[in-house]
Order: sequence, then C-alpha cells, then structure tokens
Amino acid sequence: MVGGIGIPWGFLFLWVLYPQLRPINATPVYHLDNLLSIIEELEDQDPTLTILKVAEILRDLQTSDQDLRRLLLGETSVPVVLPRLLSHTNLSFLEEVLNHQAGPLTETGVVLTPDGTTVAVGNLVAGIEAGLKREVSQPLSGVSRDLSAPVDNLCALTLAKDLGLAFLSHHMNKSQELLGPDGCWDSVDSPHVFTGSGPWTPATSALINGGMDGFILGDLLSQFQAPLPKLSSVLRDYYGQVPSLLLPKASSRRKNFEATFDLGNFTSQVLSAVSLLDHLRNNLVLHQLNLNTFRKISEQGVKQFYHSYLECPAIIPRCMWAARPFRGEPVELALPLRYVYIHHTFEPSRPCTSFQECAADMRSMQRFHQDERQWNDIGYNFVAGSDGYLYEGRGWHWVGAHTKGQNFKGYGVSFIGNYTSELPDEAALQLVKENFMKCAVSGKKIVSDYAIQGHRQHRETTCPGEALFNEIRSWEAFEEVGVTRATVETQA
Repeated sequence: MVGGIGIPWGFLFLWVLYPQLRPINATPVYHLDNLLSIIEELEDQDPTLTILKVAEILRDLQTSDQDLRRLLLGETSVPVVLPRLLSHTNLSFLEEVLNHQAGPLTETGVVLTPDGTTVAVGNLVAGIEAGLKREVSQPLSGVSRDLSAPVDNLCALTLAKDLGLAFLSHHMNKSQELLGPDGCWDSVDSPHVFTGSGPWTPATSALINGGMDGFILGDLLSQFQAPLPKLSSVLRDYYGQVPSLLLPKASSRRKNFEATFDLGNFTSQVLSAVSLLDHLRNNLVLHQLNLNTFRKISEQGVKQFYHSYLECPAIIPRCMWAARPFRGEPVELALPLRYVYIHHTFEPSRPCTSFQECAADMRSMQRFHQDERQWNDIGYNFVAGSDGYLYEGRGWHWVGAHTKGQNFKGYGVSFIGNYTSELPDEAALQLVKENFMKCAVSGKKIVSDYAIQGHRQHRETTCPGEALFNEIRSWEAFEEVGVTRATVETQA
C-alpha cells in the first residue's frame, strides 16, 4: 500500500519505469518490410547517411531511457531534420515502432519479420548502434552498490537492463509472470495488431527477440572492416531467406546468441545495468533493495531466461500458422511423459524452408486430419520445419493422435518431408534431438530417462522413413521394440 490510498507497490513500480499504457488504433502495416522501405527512403534521400548515422537518427526518436542511452552511447552527432526527408505518415510510423509498450491487451513497438517471429525494433536498433560503438567500461563512481562488473554497452542496451527491470517487477508483483509471453498478429499478410498469448510482462518474447537480434548484429558489426553496409541491407540480409556470406539468419537467433553471448557474466551485467539506471534516476528503481536480494532475484531470472529462450526451441504458435479451432474438448496429458514418438509427414513430401511454406504445410495437414481422418485436430504435438522452427500442433498439454495406442504415453513429433532416402537437414535434427528434448526434460514435460521410438514400432508403416528411422536408432535415448514395416505409407 502506498500513502494509504491502496496502490500496490508493483503497479507503482511499473508506473514509474514504463510509459503509460494506452490503446492504439493501428492502421499501418507492422511488417519489417514496411520499416525497411522507410529506412531505405531515408538512406536514398541523403546518401551521406552511414549505418551509424541512421542508427543515431532512430535513437533520437525513442522516448524512454534516453539518459542511459546518452551515457552509454554518447550524444547523437547528426543534425538531421527528418520532416524534410520523410512524410508525416512514415515519421509517425518510425516513432511508434521504436517505442515499445506492452500491456494486457496489445503490444506495440514491434514488427512481424519474414520468418514468422516478432521483434521489438527499439532493442534491435539499440544493439546495432551499441555494436558500432562497442565499449566495456567501469560503472560511474558513486553508482549505488558500488558494483565492480564492467558495463558492456551492447549487453546493457539490448537485454540486461530490460530483463533486470522485468525481474524486479516480478519480485514486487508476485502474481505477474517473470518473462514473456509470445503472441499473435491479427493477420500475417497484413499485420496491424499484436496481442499477447498470455499474462503480459515488461520483458515479452518480442522484446527479447529484438534484444537477441540487436546483440548478434551489434557484435558482428563491431568486428566489420570498413566500408560498412547500409542499415537496410544488414536487416534485409539478416531477416531474409537467401543465405548471406556475411550475416547469420534470424531463424537461428537462439543458437547464435548462445554462441556469442557470455552467459557466465550475464547476472553481473544485469546488476550493473539496473544499478546504473538507478543511479541516473536518483535511486527510484531499486527502492533500497538489498544487493544480495537483488543478486538472487537476477540469478533466478537469468536461469529462467536461459531455459525459456536458449535451452528451449523457438516454437511458432498455432495462431501464427492460422490453425483451425480444436473440434470438441481436448484431453489433458498426465505429465511428465516417458516417450517421444518420431514421425515424418510423407505428405507434404518436400521440406519447408520458410515460414510461409511451413505454415501452409501445417494448415494442409490439419485439414487432412480433421476433414479426411475426422480427427479433432492435427495429430502431432509438434512439427519440425526446415526453416529453423518447431510448429505447435496440439502442444505440450493435450493428447495427440499420432501413434495408435500410445497417444497418452508420449509426444508425437514430426518432421515435414519424406525421409525415406534422405535425412532432414542437420539444423532440424538438432532442433528436435537437442533443444526439444532438453526443454521437455527441464520443463518437466518428459522424464529424465525418456525414450525415443519411431512410429513404425507401433504400426505397420514405413514412418518415419528408412533414413530418418536409422538416424534416430543412433540416438542415445532410442528404445528398441518390435519393428514393423509396411509397403504403403500413411500420414500419421
């Protein structure tokens, strides 16, 4: 209670640190392509604008935490009058997408990317500028708690500060989730409104995606030799589907972030970033919180971040691939399960390599399972594409229709494609073998001594294909039982 007027500390904390939440009538299309077209227009209007100058221009349009940005990045040095270069509509669009807001109803300051995920633009751009000005320095003298960990401006401005504030917010408001959620757009083809799929937090999946992307790109750009590419070119290469010799792909952000980032030092970076902000805000952030308590809060938060966003695979939710509703009432699984049953789809027979292809394949399979097989939903719990993502079928909690007689005992995981004579690509295999299995164990969805089996071990079918079945037989958790093979393949 505050001042006897009945305001919870958690809500006061959010009121102090975050812009007032407000509903927004979204009329522009919030797709990365729209953002890139505006950046390209800006670059074309003034050919002298380097990637760093454009990043500084975009930083000036952000309204939150400018004191921290100035401290870690310096003053912007480009006197550009944007109304002379951009239309009022495009300038307003930039101002909106660069300022992240998350609330119970909608999340703004985010755009849909071509790979089917959503990113917070402000964190993405902050990472690029910080990478170009990469600096690791001691905190200012007099910073509260006298933290000794050097502040990495790239880490602080992409993830450390925002995650630290989310950890504190959760501590003060126990009913609030720690991280997340993900969400869905009202339309994939013409996205206007992004709605979270669960209780909101200050550190949503879109903000974390943007932070990871910003860190990856900032780290790479800090090592580039001149001349540097334009900002629009960097973003098109990173989020595009065509392989690039210079940049990784956004669909591999979790793997690339883990390979690049110093996770062992992350808790210290969170402490330093939030303490630095607290110093700038005259001790309004931490509310005199004991340092050991703050450290424990951050350590637990970093563990949850690691589990949810690095250990676990990125999963495209049902609403993003435009799933039909479940027919009837789903039956809940009794977790943890013991088995994971591996399938291939056979039809579609070709691996899908983009969000658009994989989403279309998911819809096709769901139509077949519901309309032809008369099942309540797509049979699989999860489906692996060759675009770097798992796709949610019946998900973690509901009984599937994938392996007759075994559906209550385990998850059905299928690879899109026909793997009779060839294997899924290595990334798709690792997504299931490593990320999915580790995530399921640590999340207590399957037991630690789980077993993997192929569909053909429980039905007369060649599924999951000769090549893929031979592959999973080499996996440590594979369990041999009676194997049957049929001459005719049937889906699921």
